[in-house]
Amino acid sequence: MARLLWDTGLVGAPKEYLNPMQIRDWGLRMGHPPSRWAMAALRGHAVGLAALPPLCPDPQQHLSQVIAHRTGPRGHFGLKLHYHHFEQHCPKGIAPLLGAEPRWIHITRQDRLAQAISWDRALQSGQWAAHQTGLRMPERYSRKRIQSALDRIEQQEAGWQAALAGRSVLKLSYEQLVQDKLGTLQACLAWLSVDADSVALPSDGLRKQSDGVSAEWKRRFQRDT
Repeated sequence: MARLLWDTGLVGAPKEYLNPMQIRDWGLRMGHPPSRWAMAALRGHAVGLAALPPLCPDPQQHLSQVIAHRTGPRGHFGLKLHYHHFEQHCPKGIAPLLGAEPRWIHITRQDRLAQAISWDRALQSGQWAAHQTGLRMPERYSRKRIQSALDRIEQQEAGWQAALAGRSVLKLSYEQLVQDKLGTLQACLAWLSVDADSVALPSDGLRKQSDGVSAEWKRRFQRDT
């Protein structure tokens, strides 16, 4: 959904700006002195940015810089926020960092088991989106890992329920998005008070990552339960 909103050109460029990788990337863009490990990574050596400490550890300073570069033409700024990043960087809530209370769009997945399997596979392969190329193969089924992912999803959803209690929130599901991308996109834009009548989906749209492997792992997990 964040990519679809970005592609409209109407509401800025929602992205995971509090993801450690994004913090490091923006730190380099903004000219924070990189460590020798960062320079090695940028030159193509074996050290990856994932192994490096953040270059801009102050989330308020970091987001102020991002907002200056990624605010849309109508004044919208958005970010995609996972609960563990919210918990780490926003102990007092996100509003103090943004200077205003955000308009929340909370997307959940009804099939939590499928979500846990996708998460486990992404951790193993390094492929977090359909357009990416996996880094490690083969993926191996583990009921213990899937159950651990499922438990973490439930904990994080409980965390979001507590954090968003009493706030005005547009609640959507992953399944709604898959079934009706354009309708879901229009609902989000309407929630942001943006006219969406002329909005169209990009030609490539969004592709699901699930496949026969995910279906087989789901059957195995349910059989073993």
